Amino acid sequence: MIRLMQNKDQRNNISVRIAIYLTYIVQGFALIILAQTVQQLSELWNASIAGTTAVVSAIGIGKLIAYPILGELSDHVDRKKLLMMAMFMYLIFFSILPLTKNIFFAVVITTLAGLANAALDSVAYPTLLEMNHGKSSGNVLIKAMISLGEGILPIILVMLINQHIWFGWLFWVATAILVVNLIIMTSINAAGFYTIRTSKGGKRATNKGTCTWHWNITKILFMIYGFSAMWVMIHFTQWVTRYFHIVQSFSTVSSHVLMSFYSIGSLMGVGTLFLLTNRGWISEKILLMVTAIGTIVGLVIVVLSQETISASFGCFIFGFSAAGGALQLGLSQLIASDPKFSGRLTGLYFFFGSIAFFVMPIVTGHFAAQHLQGVMLSLLAVAGLNLFIVVFNFYHSRQVQKQ
Repeated sequence: MIRLMQNKDQRNNISVRIAIYLTYIVQGFALIILAQTVQQLSELWNASIAGTTAVVSAIGIGKLIAYPILGELSDHVDRKKLLMMAMFMYLIFFSILPLTKNIFFAVVITTLAGLANAALDSVAYPTLLEMNHGKSSGNVLIKAMISLGEGILPIILVMLINQHIWFGWLFWVATAILVVNLIIMTSINAAGFYTIRTSKGGKRATNKGTCTWHWNITKILFMIYGFSAMWVMIHFTQWVTRYFHIVQSFSTVSSHVLMSFYSIGSLMGVGTLFLLTNRGWISEKILLMVTAIGTIVGLVIVVLSQETISASFGCFIFGFSAAGGALQLGLSQLIASDPKFSGRLTGLYFFFGSIAFFVMPIVTGHFAAQHLQGVMLSLLAVAGLNLFIVVFNFYHSRQVQKQ
């Protein structure tokens, strides 16, 4: 009987993982589908390219509104229902958007994608962390699923264009995946989203005053890290192509190829971190320091490069270090400070990341016209802040453990 129950629980956990990762593939679609179909959507809405592109900001608005609320709810309500809510909101977005004729209605529908993103993150990250007994391997794999979705979507779009098929079917491919996912969800026991519940303070019982101070510092540091780590990735991807084309006089093709090396580095970083965190060979605190150092090394190579080979190498190292799971490792450190409220901390972490997503283009865009080289150099300062945070956390944690 016990063995049957264990097998049932194991099957349930596998179903939970499949449902979460399938939804992240769909999220990968959502992140780039508007940019990839901007021409078709502009014609559909009778809007300019600039107006159509502005619809993308509605995703960010939805995320900013929802992260703190849904993160808190994730600790107190049925996570299965929250995940299904995310799927239904994505379902509405993908099924209805290609049928809209009005850009205002499109903004409303696109806001649902931001809400769905926040609901998915608030459920997935705490759940996978609990399932993996505090290891970040499951969360790091999320990055790979998003990248998979981002990689598949352009291929499907090219196939549709070549066959002269209506672009809306691209949206409905995601709808089909979500329908399959909702069917999988019907077989999942809601208890599978709460595999490990920490009811007591556990290891934080030795010196209450000192440990409370330590965990408060950890929370503050990694809230800031959620902001700065997101800033680094978005800042780099937005300006690196233009930097090499304008400042270093690279050809248009060579400038864009650099992003391919960034993407390859990111995928290899995900694979490496997944292996290391799953096996537990290296402490995640040490891995965070390694990724922070690697990010700075990659940036230094990039800003000093005047040839394609060295620039490509720098972009690869940067992608491997900054976009290979460092954001997920930081979240794990934050949740470790208070596992009972993992949903709340996840929501706040990505809320600060969403602020960076909004603020960075405004700040850097203000200076980029006249000081593009300075804008790239300023990225080193943010990367340096990340390094300071993870090094301080490592040594501060060791001091607390000695007490």
